[in-house]
Amino acid sequence: MIQPVAIRERLVPSERTSINLIFLLAGLSFASWAGRLSIIDAVLGFSGLGLGSFLLCMTVGTLIGLAIIPTISRYVPTKRLLCSLPLGLALCLPILGIAISITQSTALAYIALFINGIIFGCLDIMMNVSGARIERELGRSIMPSLHGYFSLGSLLGAGVATASIALHIPSIWHFSFVSVAILVLAFVAHLGLSSWENENFANRAKEKSAQSSAPPRKLGLLMLLGLMVAGLSFAEGAANDWIAVATVDGHGLKHQDGALMFTLFVGAMTLGRFVGGQLVDRLGHKNTLLFMGSIGLVGVCLFIIGANPYLIGLGSAMWGLGSSLGFPVGMSIAASRSERLGPKAVSIISAFGYGAMLGGPPLIGLIVDSTGLPQALWICAIVLVMSLLLTPRVSRRPR
Repeated sequence: MIQPVAIRERLVPSERTSINLIFLLAGLSFASWAGRLSIIDAVLGFSGLGLGSFLLCMTVGTLIGLAIIPTISRYVPTKRLLCSLPLGLALCLPILGIAISITQSTALAYIALFINGIIFGCLDIMMNVSGARIERELGRSIMPSLHGYFSLGSLLGAGVATASIALHIPSIWHFSFVSVAILVLAFVAHLGLSSWENENFANRAKEKSAQSSAPPRKLGLLMLLGLMVAGLSFAEGAANDWIAVATVDGHGLKHQDGALMFTLFVGAMTLGRFVGGQLVDRLGHKNTLLFMGSIGLVGVCLFIIGANPYLIGLGSAMWGLGSSLGFPVGMSIAASRSERLGPKAVSIISAFGYGAMLGGPPLIGLIVDSTGLPQALWICAIVLVMSLLLTPRVSRRPR
């Protein structure tokens, strides 16, 4: 007879599964509001500069979160942070829905997205550092698949956003449904999380001394790696923020078409991340990043110059596929070189990646009013070229 304890142990997810679920719910939260950006733009009546400043609220909040979470994590256990931060994301979405569907208040929307950004930045560092710890324990690369779960959550969020727009479901009900889903995922995830904060405190002095003894050359390579990841993440973030809007305002298609292009982008990115580990094993870091980055560059160009929905859709998919591995592979490279730099290297690359992903794209809004959409997105192609030029330098295997 199977004992109740044995049944409970089977139902409790592993720690890796719990981290997968946290990445999934983070992507679901992010894509839910990003997939409705064209609706938010229309309801609140933003100009190009206005939409850019709206997105900048998320950016500033995220950068604040990235800056304060190292201090917070000294006093709050890691498991508690990984459990409580998703609850904050779940709370922000309905507030944003109220601002859009009921009050149509620009100020409330700004505040909701700003707070969402702070929580998202804090959660990003904690889930990436936790994932890197599991990767070191397993002895093989799992960061691409972890970010694949983030993209899978984004794909689900984009799909639900597309369906809700097509069915004319108000934002408040759409966001409330997603909020409940995030709460359920967070509850299941917390069951499998272990308490490893004591290990963090025990190793903090050792990590600090390792970082202080790191040679300048290694720190310089880490900065170059951060710049490469920032460029690829900028291309990813620009698509998250502008594909739906550029499809509607730039190419003159319908709102559901904009959500569909965003869904194609996220779907291709999800596929790229789940097969990315095999690609890296076969081709190596450098060749994989060069190959995928080139696909992304072609995709951006196709999306901008596409004259019909099919070319625009193909460009969206190639854009997503080409942008899929820059961030996770960069994290893996940082983790593989963290013996002298300490696990903080993962946090640094994460800050570079999300800083560019969320901080760069809103600046596109500054030039939209003068150049128009989708022409303003040529800046993505320029940034991708610069990242491709850096790739051979930073993707060499350490001795």
